[in-house]
Amino acid sequence: MNRADIRAAAEKLRRKVVDDPAGLDATIEDPIPVETPTGELDSWFVALTADEQLLGFFQLEPDLVLHRYSTFDRPPLAADWLDRGAIRGRARTAADDGDRLGEPTLTYLSSRDRLAWRVPIANRPAAIYVSGEHIEVVVAGGA
Repeated sequence: MNRADIRAAAEKLRRKVVDDPAGLDATIEDPIPVETPTGELDSWFVALTADEQLLGFFQLEPDLVLHRYSTFDRPPLAADWLDRGAIRGRARTAADDGDRLGEPTLTYLSSRDRLAWRVPIANRPAAIYVSGEHIEVVVAGGA
């Protein structure tokens, strides 16, 4: 399945479930895979953005069935959720001196509905989880 198929599914769902005019006019961003803690595909995160803000998102099952559609009372900056460089920079603020950070992957903590970017710490058994402005350091075995 390619990303164009995922975007098309999100567009079709938008017409069915979104009733907010801003959401109906928002840009559908490129789908981002959500991985399970073991690295398997869990779902797809498809953001709706406008004016550099994340208005909401679809979380689609691998077969593109809607898992959920969620919006924000106060939309965050889209970069806080979509820009891997910004996410890694935010993780850096919680890292110890000397920590080597890996590439962020979108996953979840505890529940599939608690999405977070996982930024592995290469030199110790830990990772930093970033969800917008929230940052949490988890030592291996703690997530």
